[in-house]
Amino acid sequence: KAVVSTQSTGDLLGLDAAPEPAAPAIPPVTAVNKQGLLVMFNLSHEAGRLKIVAQSTNNTSVPISEYIFQAAVPKSIQISLNAASSTAIPPGGSVTQDIFINNPSKSSLKMRVKISYNSGGVPAPEIQETITSFPVSF
Repeated sequence: KAVVSTQSTGDLLGLDAAPEPAAPAIPPVTAVNKQGLLVMFNLSHEAGRLKIVAQSTNNTSVPISEYIFQAAVPKSIQISLNAASSTAIPPGGSVTQDIFINNPSKSSLKMRVKISYNSGGVPAPEIQETITSFPVSF
């Protein structure tokens, strides 16, 4: 005679247990939306510092080349930029760049960005923006 169990296999493995509550999602910050270039900052905490993944998307119909993203913060805040995943962004494509912020004084985060690139092989006007729309917790 077969023994029938009402317990699912997933429950045996602990897979049906209630998931751990996730940390509240940090809304992305729109850093730049000009000249067909959209730069979104995806924020998270990593090893006691702020990690920003800057995602730059080419919303134009021509390729972007020689893409350079630079950022600066006040002297009381430390910044480290990794290289972008590429200096070329095809139409509709995007590149990412990791930025790490150490803010021991917990002062209000303000970032100045400068972006230069060629659009369709022609130098585009340089974009300069000051971003102050970071969540208060940063």
